[in-house]
Amino acid sequence: MEETNAGLLEIPRSECKTITFLSDFGWAGGYVAACEAVMLSLAPNVQIHQITHSLAPGAVRSGSIVFARVAPLYQKWPAMPLAHLAVVDPGVGTARRALALIANRGDILVGPDNGLLLPAAEALGSVREAWEIQPERLQTLAGLPTGKLSATFHGRDVFAPAAALLVSGVPVTDLARPVDPAELVRLPGPFNQATPEGVLSEVIEIDNFGNVGLAACSMNSPDISGFLVGVAGSQSAPREAKLVTTYAELEPGRLGIYQDSWGHLALAVNGGSAAKLLDAREGAVVRITSGAPL
Repeated sequence: MEETNAGLLEIPRSECKTITFLSDFGWAGGYVAACEAVMLSLAPNVQIHQITHSLAPGAVRSGSIVFARVAPLYQKWPAMPLAHLAVVDPGVGTARRALALIANRGDILVGPDNGLLLPAAEALGSVREAWEIQPERLQTLAGLPTGKLSATFHGRDVFAPAAALLVSGVPVTDLARPVDPAELVRLPGPFNQATPEGVLSEVIEIDNFGNVGLAACSMNSPDISGFLVGVAGSQSAPREAKLVTTYAELEPGRLGIYQDSWGHLALAVNGGSAAKLLDAREGAVVRITSGAPL
C-alpha cells in the first residue's frame, strides 16, 4: 500500500470491491443478513453498502426510482469493481428472468427482469450488455448444491451469489447467457401532463416526513406564488399552496410547493404531513392550478 499526500494509507483500487444492496425485505427475519452472508462467503473482501430495505413490499416502481437516484452516486473507478444488487421481486419463482446488466459506465447490476434495474442502468449511461443468469451454472461456480434452488428466495440463492462472483471478476459468460436489451421489461413512466393553468402529475414518492414527490420537474405559471392543489378524483376540496424554496418559508401548517433535492416538484406542510392533508398516496394524480388567493 502507498501513502498518499494526505498521509493516509491508500488501499489498492484492485482490492476494493463494492456491492450496493436495495430490497423490500425489511430488517426482520434475517433476509438481508442471509444475502450478506452469501456474498461475504464468496467475496470476503467486498464492502456491502445498504441503499434501503424499507420499500413497501413488491414496490417495483418505487424501488426503481430510489435505485436510479442513488446508484450513480457511488463513484466508479476503472480498477474498482462495483456491483449493484436490487431485489424487489413479486414474480420470484415464475418465468421472469434473473438479470446481470453491464452499464456503459462499467457498473454491474443484478436483479429480476421486472423493470427494477433499467432506470438505474440508464442513469449509469444505459445498458451496454444484458445477460440472463443461469442458476445451475451459477450454483456450480458458487460451490452450492445444484437443484436446491428456493422458489421464494432468489435474493439469497441467485442474485446475491451472482453479484458476489461478478464483482470478484468471474466472467459473466461463465454464469449467464446474452439477451437482447430491447427485450427487457420496462416499466411505464409516471403520468405527467402540463396544463394551461399548471400541471397534472403522478405521486412517485411519499417520504418519512409526509412530503409528496411528483413526477413533474416544472410547471406553467412559474411567476405566480398562489396555487390550488388537490388529488384528482378525491372528495376533498383543493388546498391553497404557495411556491417556496425552503420549508421555513411556510407558516406552520401551511402547504407549499417546492423543488426537492432530486429536482422534482414536491409538496410539504410546515410541521405536518402533506400526504395526510391531501389524502395523497403513491400512484395518485395531483392537480396543481395557478391563481389561488393567499
